[in-house]
This record gives sequence, structure tokens and C-alpha cells, in this order.
Amino acid sequence: MMVKTQTLTKNIKKDSNLLIYLFYLWIFILMLRPQDFIDVLMTIRPVLSVGIVVVIVYVFYHALYRNRLLDNQQCRLYIYFLATIIISIPFAYYRRGAFEFVFTKYISIVLFFFLFYKLVDDSKKLSIVLWTSCFGIGLYLLFALYQGEMISGRLNIGRMYDPNDLAYIAVSFLPFNFLFISNKDPMWKRMTCLVNVVVGIVVILMTGSRGGFIALGIVVLMLLFMPSKIIKMSYKITAAALTLVVVIYAGSVIDITRLETIKQIGEDYNVIDETGRMEIWKKGVRLMLSNPLTGVGVSCFGKAIGEERRTRGLQEIWQSPHNSLVQIGVETGIVGLILFVLISINAFRIFRNTKRMGSAEQMMRIGEMAKIGFTGHIAASMFLSQAYSIYWVFYIVLSASLWNLHISDKKADVKD
Repeated sequence: MMVKTQTLTKNIKKDSNLLIYLFYLWIFILMLRPQDFIDVLMTIRPVLSVGIVVVIVYVFYHALYRNRLLDNQQCRLYIYFLATIIISIPFAYYRRGAFEFVFTKYISIVLFFFLFYKLVDDSKKLSIVLWTSCFGIGLYLLFALYQGEMISGRLNIGRMYDPNDLAYIAVSFLPFNFLFISNKDPMWKRMTCLVNVVVGIVVILMTGSRGGFIALGIVVLMLLFMPSKIIKMSYKITAAALTLVVVIYAGSVIDITRLETIKQIGEDYNVIDETGRMEIWKKGVRLMLSNPLTGVGVSCFGKAIGEERRTRGLQEIWQSPHNSLVQIGVETGIVGLILFVLISINAFRIFRNTKRMGSAEQMMRIGEMAKIGFTGHIAASMFLSQAYSIYWVFYIVLSASLWNLHISDKKADVKD
């Protein structure tokens, strides 16, 4: 009887290992986005397809993972946020489009959040998830360099992201690479992450994204000057040297005239033009105040702006919000905006407090890099329509997992 029990336990553990490996594979696909480079994969929808497989396997072994969503404040807030998205659908300017966005596109991100929190229940798994993400995004950016096109002096790739989005992706995960360049890591992993940093900086400069460049500057300054007992001086020197070398090199071979216009921002069309971003943001605020409870519906900002212009006798132009806060406020209402901001502030607080929470060194290192990366991420998102992106959700569920691991460590200490 004991032998059968031991055999059953080993089989369950083996099967649960299969589940977590499938999850790692899914994260790699989420970050690499192979459908952007191989057209035939668009019909297969690898992100959703592999995600469904992971969910099916999870259903059989969910009892092994006891992280309860409602026990975690970040998870509860995200569920409330998700509710505001769903509630907006019946009141949307384009109900069918809102429904399809939530249940055919955003559903993959919801599944990612749920599975991440449930499956990543120790520091080793968390480190593997971060490494897999860095590797996947590094490859994506490398493919972008080789297969992308320079259009009007800006790097473009795929159908999903424009140059500004590409810079946003690059800056969002750049700091995590510094987690894997210590002497404790294999040489191949250290070199891979150093290459990722260089490629990320080059991509940001080649996109000509001013928001991305500002976010990159914030990340570099934080890496260099933020007080830290975890980030070694060698890391800071490495970051400074890589950034300096890449910027000097890029300045001689890349057209950076668009970036130089930051100095003449007062003359920029985004400030003075009727269709510029400042005017879009103003229109967005008016729309939010006109629809404070339900918003105009998820993924309906463009149509709402077009309708607003038509009612004023102007050409009906659909425009993106180019600001994640404006996007959320207009599309889900004031409650959705408050939840989005509160969740983000909580995430930053958790990242900042990893040292005070008495976490293990690896958790403190992850917290510090997450704080830097999330700051750059938020800075870039203030110029982009990325409120529903996988990258924001990644940081939110990462904060939830870090807090959960902290609570688990405290319980273990009490038992000891």
C-alpha cells in the first residue's frame, strides 16, 4: 500500500512538472509573439491555443496549487477592474467590438494572470518566469532588428505594434536582464542578457519614440543613482557603459532627429494641432466626465472620439488615446480609472518594500528591478494606448506573487 502511495505521489509530481513547463512555454510564446514574423501562425493563434492547453492541464491538477485569488489584495482589485471592463460592454459605443475584444483577445491576458498567480508559488519558479520573459522579448527585439522595416526613419515590425509600442516593450523588461548577469549565473545566460540590454537600447533609439527615449532615460538614471545594497556597483558601471556606447554608436548610424525634437516640444504638432495628443487628451477627459459610471466601452475610444468630432461638425476621424490613463478613464469610467491607478500604486509599493519585508536576497533583487522596470513602463505608457497590455498585467501579477511569497515565508518562520 505504501509503495502504491509513493508511486502515485511521484506520478502527480511528474504531471505537475509538465504543467509548469507548459506554462513556461506559454510565457515564451507570449513574449516572443512568433505570429508577428510568421504569417501562417496568425490563423493558429499560438498564444490563445497554448493558453487553452495550459488551462486544460491545470484543471486536472489545480488541487496542488492553493494560492487563493481572493486572499490577495492585488488579485481582488484586478477582479474588480475586470468587472468594470465587462460592465462597460452593454453601454459601449460599439457593443460587438467591445464584446469581441474582451472574449477573444483580452481573455488570454486574464488566463495569464490567473495561471501566473496560481502556478508561480516559489522563488525558483519566479526566476525562471523572469528569465523566460527576458529571453523571449530579447529574441522578439532581435527579430525586429533583422526583419523590421525603416519607414520614415523609424523601425516598424508586424501588424500589431507601431514604433512607439516597440520601444515600450523594450523598455518595460530591460532592467530584469540585470538579474542574470552575476557571477552565479552561467556565462551563456549572462552574455544573453547583456545582448538583450544592448538590443533593447538600439531598438528604442531606432523607433524614434520620444516617450520610449524618456522612459529609457528614467530607467538608466534609476539604475545608476538609486540607493541599493542589491544592485552592485559593477551592474551600474555595466549599465552606464552599455548605454553610453550604444547611444554614441547609434547617434552616428541612426537618424535621431525625431528624438532631438523633444527640445522643441512647444512647437510640436501634438501640442498645437487640433488632432494632436493634447487635444485628444482634452477630448478624452470630456468624454469620461460625460460617461463617468460605465465609460464609452472597452476598445471604443476611437469610435467615441469620431462621434464627438462629428457632432461638432468636424471630420469623423477615429483616433487612439495615446495615454493609458486617459484610455482607461474614457472606456471604463471613473471607477475603472481609480482601480487602475490603485492597482499600479500597490504594485510599486510592493516592489519598493521588498527590502523592508525581510525577503530573501533573490526576492529583494527582483523587487528592485521590478520597481525600476515598472517606473519605465508607466512612463512609456503615458504616451501610448496600452492600458490592457500583457506587460502591465505582468507587473501586477508579479507584485501579487511577491506579496504572496512574503506571506508564505512569514508563516514558515512562525512554524519554525
